[in-house]
Amino acid sequence: MKALKIDTDGTMQPVGITGDTIEQQNDSIYEHLGGYFDTVRLSDDAIMLVDDEGLLKCLPMNPAAMMISGYPMLVGAALIVGLMPTDDGDVFTDCPQRFIRFAESIQQEGGKLNA
Repeated sequence: MKALKIDTDGTMQPVGITGDTIEQQNDSIYEHLGGYFDTVRLSDDAIMLVDDEGLLKCLPMNPAAMMISGYPMLVGAALIVGLMPTDDGDVFTDCPQRFIRFAESIQQEGGKLNA
């Protein structure tokens, strides 16, 4: 699965979420974020994942993630993944292309989204 990683310095890049099971994918997400994650709903088909204990860990603010999500306080790295409804609940999918295209346009402008 492909996600878009947003670092605290505004750098955005596609990353892979590995694993064949939900548990393996969660482990991959933990590695990218540094621990358990919480969700920030972006739209019907996209969600942002952030470190659940980021404030307790005193992680740096992530202005780019705050600007994209509209949330006033997000810290640490963030991941954007797709969301697909199923009969058993929503499952994560590849990051919607509009976010990847947005990140690519930022790369062309200098590489970072500075809020």
